Amino acid sequence: PFYNYRDHSLETDPDPLTPLTAPGRVPNFLAKMHAILSTPTFSDVIAWLPHGRSWRVLKPREFEIRVIPRFFEHSKYSSFIRQANGWGFRRVTRGV
Repeated sequence: PFYNYRDHSLETDPDPLTPLTAPGRVPNFLAKMHAILSTPTFSDVIAWLPHGRSWRVLKPREFEIRVIPRFFEHSKYSSFIRQANGWGFRRVTRGV
């Protein structure tokens, strides 16, 4: 199939202080991932790939220790992977 894709990876957020989730609501997985990937202190642990269409966990153990407990109710990397798979994310092993 043909996809018309526009690369948004280098665009900046015009209003970064506007929350993605309404006050009083728990952020969903996508909002949490956006917050994680937008935090510069985590760039050595998880980062966008150059094309901006996917992300990569660079240091899984460090991600499990520093990131997961801060954003999720669990602290296991395997649970994070299961949750990502539930949202339709898939592991890419070729072409990266």
